Amino acid sequence: MRTNALSPGLRRQLDRLHEKAPVLRLGAGDKLVVFSDLHLGDGGRQDDFTPNAELFLTALREYYQKQGFLLLLNGDIEDMALYSLGDIANRWFDVYQACEEFALRGALYKLAGNHDLILLRRRPEHLPFPMIESLRVEIGDMRLWFFHGHQVSRLNWLYQTLGRMVLRWILHPLGIGNYTTARSRSRRFHVEQRAYLYARARRMLAIIGHTHRPLFESLSRLDTVKIGIENLCRAYSGATEEERREIESRMETLKREFVEQQRRDQRPQRSENLYHDGPLLPCLFNSGSAIGRHGVTAIEIAAGRIALVIWCDRRRSAKYVEAEAYHPQRLEGTEFYRVVLKEEDLAYIFSRINLLG
Repeated sequence: MRTNALSPGLRRQLDRLHEKAPVLRLGAGDKLVVFSDLHLGDGGRQDDFTPNAELFLTALREYYQKQGFLLLLNGDIEDMALYSLGDIANRWFDVYQACEEFALRGALYKLAGNHDLILLRRRPEHLPFPMIESLRVEIGDMRLWFFHGHQVSRLNWLYQTLGRMVLRWILHPLGIGNYTTARSRSRRFHVEQRAYLYARARRMLAIIGHTHRPLFESLSRLDTVKIGIENLCRAYSGATEEERREIESRMETLKREFVEQQRRDQRPQRSENLYHDGPLLPCLFNSGSAIGRHGVTAIEIAAGRIALVIWCDRRRSAKYVEAEAYHPQRLEGTEFYRVVLKEEDLAYIFSRINLLG
C-alpha cells in the first residue's frame, strides 16, 4: 500500500493557506490564463527567461490582452534568489509594462513562489504589483485553488534561509545556475503527490507551478501520450479508411513524442504514475513554466473548459507546429504558434472527481 504523504501538520498548514486566500468568482464570459516560473533575471547569460522573452511577451500582448483574458502569475516570476529587484525591473521593464496593461483593468493576479517569496515582506508601495500567497477561484459550484506549490515542500523553510545565500553568494559567482525542485525527480514527484492528496481530500482542482512539469488531470505529458496511443489503437479497428489514415498520422506523431518524453522523464517505475491507491482523480494541474526548451506552457480557462497550451516556434518545436493532429494556431504577423496539448470540459472533470473521490 502507498503511504499517505500528507501529514496532519502539513494538512493544517495548507488549510490555513487555503482559508485566507481571496476568492475570485468567474462568470460564463470570463477567461483566465495562468503562467508560472518566469524566473526573471538581469538579462545575462544565466537568466533563464531570456530565450523565451519575445515569445512570452508576444503571446501576452497580442493574444491574451487582445482576447480580454485575466492574467494569473503563479509564482517565481522574479528570481530574487540570484538578482535584485532593481536589476530585474530595469532589464525586463517591457514585461512589467505588459503586466501593467492587465492591472489597469483589474485583470492581474500575482502569486508568490519560493524564488520571489521575499517580496511578500515588502510594503505594497515598494512592489511593481500587489502579491498574494494563493487564490481561490469559483466557477459556479466548481472550486479551484491556485498556489505555487513550494508550500507542500518540507525543504521550503531551509531554502528560504540558507538556499538563497548559497545560490547568490557561492553558486552564482561560480557560474552555476539554479538547482530547484524541477531538477530532482523525487522532489518533483513528492510535491505533486502532496498537492494531489490535498486537492483530492477537498474535492477541488489544485493548479500549481514550481516543478516546471506540465500536468493535466493529474497526468504528466508522458502519461497523456500513452493514453492517447491506447485510445487510437482501440478506435482503429472500427474506423473508415479515411479515419484510419488520420489515426495513422496521429499515431506517428504520438510515437515520436512518447520516445522523447520517456527519454526526458526517465521514469521506469510505473508506481510513480500514481499518487495514491485507487482511481486517479483529475484534480491536479500544473501550468509548467515560461522557460521550457520547446516554448512557454500555460493553463487556460474559458467557456467552461480548461486547456494546457504551449506557445512555440517552428525552429525549436517542429513536432507541434508541423503535426496537423495538434491543430497549431499561428499568431498573425508572427512566427509563433499556440498549440493546445490537452483540453477538457470542467463540468466533466468535476463529475469524475465527485464520483471517484
